[in-house]
Amino acid sequence: MTKKANERDSKAWHSYAGRLLWAMRRAGKTNQSELARTVGVKPQSIQYLCDPQAGAQGSSHTPSLARVLGVQADWLATGQGKPLADVMLMAQDTAAPGYAAAAEQAMPVCATLRVASKPGEVEWLAANDETKLGQLTVPVVIDGAQAVRVKGDGLSPFVKDGQCLLLRKRQDLLEAQDTVLITLKDGRRLIRELMVDRQDSLLVLPVHGGQPETIDRQDVEDIDLVLLVLPRRWWRG
Repeated sequence: MTKKANERDSKAWHSYAGRLLWAMRRAGKTNQSELARTVGVKPQSIQYLCDPQAGAQGSSHTPSLARVLGVQADWLATGQGKPLADVMLMAQDTAAPGYAAAAEQAMPVCATLRVASKPGEVEWLAANDETKLGQLTVPVVIDGAQAVRVKGDGLSPFVKDGQCLLLRKRQDLLEAQDTVLITLKDGRRLIRELMVDRQDSLLVLPVHGGQPETIDRQDVEDIDLVLLVLPRRWWRG
């Protein structure tokens, strides 16, 4: 990108509409009507938020928008902090000063997450020499991340069949609105949105809607943080 283009995009981040439009372009979700359906709002609401002339200062739907678009909710709401968690942006996305450019990163898809019949449950099918799952060319560089491919639409609209998730073992305390893959000691795996991280339990929500549930810490074997949802176009078989 040219210096002039970088300066233009950097200025756009000063408004809510500018940040939202940038996040939509980055996530490949520029269809406002489709985004509205995914978040569960009227298309007119997204149209209003995306209109720089409307001067929207924020939205009660910011957490949902941030989750769908793969950006930090605080950044989308206020412009403070980083748009992405623990990542380096690609060269074409380095609109804000202080972000280092990085090349694309190719990584093997290590497993398939097959959506189970029970809502929010997934089955981990690891790749091997006989069941190679291709590779993902990701638009960011994330230390310690691994790529998995989703099979089935049971987690839609959060993630759809054929899309990929970037996961990383949690390295510190979880935060509210984090999406996590929870492995239980009985072998079940759950995709959930975190509400409250307690010392003895997790209060979580299904990613596709539903009632909160409590998971005892003593029943948890492992937790992976879902960093990004990437569309099919980044995958190569």
